[in-house]
Amino acid sequence: MVENILGNFLLEIGKIDKQQFYRLLKEHDDTRVKLGLIAVEEGMMTLDQTTEVNILQSAMDQRFGDIAVAKGYLTDEQVDYLLKKQGNPYLTFIQSLIDEEIIQMGEMDSIMEQLKQKNGFTDEQLSDLKSGDVNRIVPIFLPEECQKYSAIVGTVIRTLIRLVNRNTYIGTAEIVDDFPYENQVNQALVWEEGLIDGFSEGDGGLVEMCSVFAHEDFETINEDSLDAAGELLNCANGLYVSSLSRRGIFLEITPPNYEKCSDDVKLYSVCRVPVYLTDKKFYFNVAEVK
Repeated sequence: MVENILGNFLLEIGKIDKQQFYRLLKEHDDTRVKLGLIAVEEGMMTLDQTTEVNILQSAMDQRFGDIAVAKGYLTDEQVDYLLKKQGNPYLTFIQSLIDEEIIQMGEMDSIMEQLKQKNGFTDEQLSDLKSGDVNRIVPIFLPEECQKYSAIVGTVIRTLIRLVNRNTYIGTAEIVDDFPYENQVNQALVWEEGLIDGFSEGDGGLVEMCSVFAHEDFETINEDSLDAAGELLNCANGLYVSSLSRRGIFLEITPPNYEKCSDDVKLYSVCRVPVYLTDKKFYFNVAEVK
């Protein structure tokens, strides 16, 4: 998810174009992060030190880590730690940008500072973003009133990444007055006061999600496409309920509903989360039931 958030920011500030962005996403899984990049990002080595080791490596048949240890820049324990970080999606995307000569390694601090300022992130939130962990990234985009929904939002996003589009990511959520009335599916999770959550159309994203999930080319939101959305919602909610049951909390999941929530149902803290499938948007909505 982090590669999409960062990539779209780079599009916004004109560092890359859409063709470059899509190529970077396509090549993402084949990119191997170099230890020098991780060492600089982790503050274990300076840029000058990694440059020196890279020059030596080009003339010696030795690994980066072995040379860095011999020079006294790293310990064996630090090299082991860096090797474990090579699968980090943030670092992988940065490596792709460097390999494509779109940016230089020394530019990233400035770019991430711009991203931090634009979104009002704290240093801790920026660290959470760089982790690439959905569980740590989701709360960054939820206002204080929506933080209680971070677990279910995280479950839904991971389900979408796994079953629909690995390039799924979210934008900043907001509190709204009510659930949408049209082009939506919702489902109740009943326990004491309970929850209601669901998907609604935004800008072609729901149709796209339904088409990919159902392996069928839907052109509009209709009964068939909403049925596919309901199946996916049921799947995600089932995973969420299962995780709660392991903690001794048991919820009953009602069948998906394609109509407006009943006027008898009183909702509060309705959280609307924009969800993107590459460049198409829809919404995940969740609220507590009074």
